[in-house]
Amino acid sequence: PFFIVRAIVYFAVWLAMANRLDRGSREQDRGDALGWLKRLRRLSGPGLVIYSVTITFAAYDWVMSLNPEWYSTIFGLLIIGGQALSAIAFVILVAALLSTREPMARVFRARHFHDLGKLLLAFVMVWAYLSFSQLLIVWAGNLPQEIPFYLPRMQSSWRWVGVLLIVLHFALPFALLLSSDLKRRAELLAAVAGLVIVMRVIDLFWLVAPEFRRQGLTIDWFDPVTVVGLCGVWLALFIQELKASPMLPLRDPHLADAIGEGEQYSIDRI
Repeated sequence: PFFIVRAIVYFAVWLAMANRLDRGSREQDRGDALGWLKRLRRLSGPGLVIYSVTITFAAYDWVMSLNPEWYSTIFGLLIIGGQALSAIAFVILVAALLSTREPMARVFRARHFHDLGKLLLAFVMVWAYLSFSQLLIVWAGNLPQEIPFYLPRMQSSWRWVGVLLIVLHFALPFALLLSSDLKRRAELLAAVAGLVIVMRVIDLFWLVAPEFRRQGLTIDWFDPVTVVGLCGVWLALFIQELKASPMLPLRDPHLADAIGEGEQYSIDRI
């Protein structure tokens, strides 16, 4: 029951902050743009701290508690880094899709995707650094209360999932994203982002499933159904919100700089 209460608190905090930011963005489009920009900044700064704390405790409650004998002080950061990576990859997919359709086709330029690609590369390295740091510390310490997490993942067929994560979650995206030309081409960058999202799902599966299937890698029919169901509900809500809101924050003071240097657009029609 205590875990349920904590989960309710987490979701209440996240939904309250998301609703406030969304409402503030809509109000910015209607009225005092500079005033609302300052208000949103005052909310976002402490909001990042609140989110980091709550998602860390949520990660402990929902994932780390599956193995009560194991703990890691870096686990919360690892989950946050993975969420940031998923968010950037999803933004790239949506931007690439919208860039082929009006009116956003008149807005997106190659340099926008280049910047998004650099962010994706940065968070790929952040995820890899945090994952390796956790493994290195546990490996070097070799303590009974730390190694139970890695034993089933390294001494059974689950290790091949770990190899897959190293190759497709880090090595391949890292090598591809070093190319400046690739980052400036929306379709190629979207392909890399799609790979990253798929590997994020596999990484979460690798974090959770071995605690229930220590004998080795097995996939139940319920696993893909759960992923498709949750993603389907989330995407439906996302598309609904996307249709209900302007594509751009039209009154944001920094919009002209973000769209392009010295370029003129009829943004009042977007």
